[in-house]
Amino acid sequence: MSTIRILEPTVANQIAAGEVVERPAAVIKELLENSLDAGARRVTVDFSRGGKARMIVEDDGKGMTGDEALLSLERHATSKIRLAADLDRIATFGFRGEALPSIASVARFTLQTRPAAAPAGTEIAVNGGKLIHRREHGMAPGTRIEVANLFHPVPARLKFLKSDETEAAHIVRLVRLYAVAHPEVGFLLREDGREIFRSPGDAPLLDRVREIWGRQVAEEVTLMPVFERPGMRLSGLLGKPGVSRGTRQDLVTVVNGRPVDSRTMAFALTESYHTLIPKGRYPLAFVFLEMDPAWVDVNVHPSKREVRFRDEAKVRNFLIESVLAVLRARGDEGLPAETVPAVMPAAPMAVDAPSVSAPVSVGSAPPAYVPPSAPAPVSPAHAPAVRLGWRLLSRLREERAVFETPAGLAVLDLGAAHQRVLYESILAQFTAQKPVSQPLLVPLSIELEPLPAAVLKERLPLLASAGFDFEEYGRNFWRIQALPAWLEPEQALAFVRDLLAEMARREGDFGRPSLAYDALAKLAVNKARRKGDSLSDAELMELVQALFRTAQPGTCPRGRRTYVEWTDADLTRRFG
Repeated sequence: MSTIRILEPTVANQIAAGEVVERPAAVIKELLENSLDAGARRVTVDFSRGGKARMIVEDDGKGMTGDEALLSLERHATSKIRLAADLDRIATFGFRGEALPSIASVARFTLQTRPAAAPAGTEIAVNGGKLIHRREHGMAPGTRIEVANLFHPVPARLKFLKSDETEAAHIVRLVRLYAVAHPEVGFLLREDGREIFRSPGDAPLLDRVREIWGRQVAEEVTLMPVFERPGMRLSGLLGKPGVSRGTRQDLVTVVNGRPVDSRTMAFALTESYHTLIPKGRYPLAFVFLEMDPAWVDVNVHPSKREVRFRDEAKVRNFLIESVLAVLRARGDEGLPAETVPAVMPAAPMAVDAPSVSAPVSVGSAPPAYVPPSAPAPVSPAHAPAVRLGWRLLSRLREERAVFETPAGLAVLDLGAAHQRVLYESILAQFTAQKPVSQPLLVPLSIELEPLPAAVLKERLPLLASAGFDFEEYGRNFWRIQALPAWLEPEQALAFVRDLLAEMARREGDFGRPSLAYDALAKLAVNKARRKGDSLSDAELMELVQALFRTAQPGTCPRGRRTYVEWTDADLTRRFG
């Protein structure tokens, strides 16, 4: 008897569902794309419990006859392509013919559809891949699909889903992307019947972003003119110089109406802003690229989220040239002063300071590198003894200082040393569960994307133990009433956005307190780099003392060396 056999259709569909249906948002994506391919001008999305309990997508597209509806539930049945050559010029969103049978195999699936010319519609019900009934159904022209009890035939898949808030956030972001990408279509998104947002069709792009993404984002972007090259057309909104994000969440790239993740486009946009935003951050942009379908390959992954271009360099250069033209035309408008540092010649100055002969009290707080309201670092039990006998010789180009040591000569990186001291001070507060918090006289308001808002709601206890005090006063709207003492109020909004984005990206690290506190402390000191011209000689010596009271004075929290030392023997060998 042969050990090789053909799988049952239900089993094959459930295997395919593992690639197509990763989470509830993936179901919404497939159904939305079918609605757009059907020519819909109005799409309504409703869901419950993050999509786990119920999802409904209703449109006013062309609909299907009864036979077409039944055939659409067969694997590889599609109206989008006919021949293998069609894969080279895909102009529709769907084309694989796997979405509907895959979804129907892992949920209770109800399809109601009617073409405009038919006197009545058709309803087909499927449960776990098994047909329940097919019957006539009275309805307006269009299609309505309801997906309930997702993954009930494969309960093991449910364990891999996140909380209802997180799954809902993924759905909201997905519908937002498609609503922005298709201004000609009116979208209505509801959760348990409660409206989340409504975007009327044919609205100007900036108004649409204001309605869908929020007023704060709309105020940070400007409309870009249309740029064209043979076979390519570029339009959209660009963030103002100086406006940046810690992740790519607000770097929206759309190719032929399809929201995509494209490294080529993301790199081109980030490279265009490299002198206008801090290193390691991303610009804010909504960029729409239209091109010949033959020049772009969307058949890379079953989710069709990633695309590849036939000529990556051509697309990249087109984007960089177009974006730079917009930024140059704007000049320095909106450019923060700190992003254009003045170039000043560094003149090292030798200053002799008396050698320190007694340990500095652990309770003293060096004002040069620890904010006045923050406590001094608490010396761990295993911390090394305070290093004595360093004498300041000279400053070295703002960032470093040269010292004579009992063993020879040392060069100290001031920024790295400051980060190590501040990191251990903050970490000691977290570990002791005694953060120093500063109430705000005027609370700060922040509007978040759905996913960061869900992360904030899940991690409220952790953030409270770090000294934050958040109050929710609307969907995705929060009020910050208190901050840790080490965080300045003017930096709070940007820090909170970056922190929540990092929490969403590194869910595992922030799920355990010890790892979470370490990651949070590293984020807190990431930009805390002091230059030598901001420190007096006495403060510089205090920084040295505080550095050697830490547990690991040799490196900063990121593993970068804080100082390099040459002994007398090393120098003798150097000189032969």
